[in-house]
Amino acid sequence: MITGNVTVNISRVSAADLNLLPVFHVLLEERSVTRAAGRLNLTQSAISRNLARLRELFNDPLFTRTPKGLAPTPRAEALALQLHHSLQDISSLIEPPQFSPSHAKSDFRLATTDYGTQVLLPSVVSRLRSEAPGVNLEIVPWQESLLNQLDQDNIDLAVCTVKAAPAAVHGRGVGDDQFVCVMSTNHPLAEVGLSLESYAKQPHALITMGGARKGAIDYLLEEKGLKRRIALRVPHFVAALALVAQSDLVLTVPFGLAHSCAKHYQLKIIPFPMQQNNFTYSVVWHERYMKDAGHMWLRQLVFEELTSTLKALKADFNC
Repeated sequence: MITGNVTVNISRVSAADLNLLPVFHVLLEERSVTRAAGRLNLTQSAISRNLARLRELFNDPLFTRTPKGLAPTPRAEALALQLHHSLQDISSLIEPPQFSPSHAKSDFRLATTDYGTQVLLPSVVSRLRSEAPGVNLEIVPWQESLLNQLDQDNIDLAVCTVKAAPAAVHGRGVGDDQFVCVMSTNHPLAEVGLSLESYAKQPHALITMGGARKGAIDYLLEEKGLKRRIALRVPHFVAALALVAQSDLVLTVPFGLAHSCAKHYQLKIIPFPMQQNNFTYSVVWHERYMKDAGHMWLRQLVFEELTSTLKALKADFNC
């Protein structure tokens, strides 16, 4: 087998007792069978047997006895540095890698909507810049199909609402939200409010992530035998707000988005005129990232910041 420019003789490596190499390394450092035995918690006779096998493996005496202890042969001296590096490499393969945010030079990709980017991620980005200035974050647009493509598209995290995740996708809820209605402050019903019947009769805008023809609200209305007219379909949350502000349309959005943007776009927030269940935002990721040290750090940071943000939004909603 050839890796790069180095030929690896697998059969020879597998036939060798690699447990001898740490013993060789300690003997090179201690220059004493007695001290090596104490350091490795072995008997002196066990160290002597291992040294005999090492001499056979390398076809060299490796050490000669002197009044001051063991003196490495030129062959052992030549092997010392290479052995040290090799054991370091093996150790790094076995031990979980450490992740230091302040020194990291990593790239992460996070999928979410423009709403998630504008409302949920500012505190995440702020902490990233403070704690890990060398880390780069790329935001990619969220689509329903991404849930089945987190692995193929190399997306580290997604912030979304999930009803049923594939087996290889893991997640953690960060908080919930619920729908409210927004309309222009000049809308005839801005001060009157909405009943379920008047809501159904209004022309509506719908945010169509992934090209959906219906939203969750349409299914709720169908349960009551009602149907609304979708007069405008828009693929982005923020664009929908800007358009509704200049029209007679009603837009139904999460409270977090309405609360964050209503003042800027001069929109009136109206309660959604129907009982509804809160929906939960989750941070999701593919299982192949489960034990990655950097990914674990990023997941925790995003979880903490989103939990805090959504908790504050919920408190504002209840005021």
